[in-house]
Amino acid sequence: MPGHRISSRIRRSLARLFVVSLFITGASLAPLPSPAEQVGATLTGRVIFRGAVPPPEVVPVTRDSEICGATRTLQPLLVQPGTQGVQYAVVSLAGAPLTPPKDPPTTMAIANDHCAFSPHVETLRVGQPLEIGNRDPLLHNTHITIEMRTFFNVAMVASGKPVRKIVKQPGLFQVRCDVHRFMQGYVVAFDHPYHTVTQATGEFRLTGLPPGKQQLTVWHETLGILQREVTIPTQGDVSLTLEFP
Repeated sequence: MPGHRISSRIRRSLARLFVVSLFITGASLAPLPSPAEQVGATLTGRVIFRGAVPPPEVVPVTRDSEICGATRTLQPLLVQPGTQGVQYAVVSLAGAPLTPPKDPPTTMAIANDHCAFSPHVETLRVGQPLEIGNRDPLLHNTHITIEMRTFFNVAMVASGKPVRKIVKQPGLFQVRCDVHRFMQGYVVAFDHPYHTVTQATGEFRLTGLPPGKQQLTVWHETLGILQREVTIPTQGDVSLTLEFP
């Protein structure tokens, strides 16, 4: 069952993303100015998928059904009809500087909300605090792992205070609730600021980008990894459509 353990497909996707992350971090690109020192260019676009979307899985709820419902519908691949836009795809640009940010890091938050993690997918930069909260009137257990190692594991009581933890390494973090096995989400951490998550329409926007040829990477929990080389101007806008095969 998808909510009970990492499937072999997701396991392979995790491994591929880790290899890509190592490649990007070690890329032999010239030092680039930080976004605070330049205006930079803007990259906008849409991630799409034209294939057949598998039907959702309906799983029974065996605990706290009065709050979570009798069943939960699991659909990790959300594609908007008409535009074929893919939601919750992570878009990132390689070649970013590895120097620490000058501005104080903002806090990124995820919450247990109506027996689901909100947002389902989040990105942040290494060094940013991750805040985990519980909006539900019941007990959750938020368990976050990276490469099968536990990063965070704590019981989240009803109406309890949010808990913060600093993310100190890049990579793909899986978020799950050990109490409600159907709950699952992701946090992707980068050592640069050029990353975002697509909206329901599949659209994304990256600003303050360094100029030159860069490697653009898209990750999705079901579709896997898509890469494309893009040329970023010193100033101005670039727009493109990225289609998963």
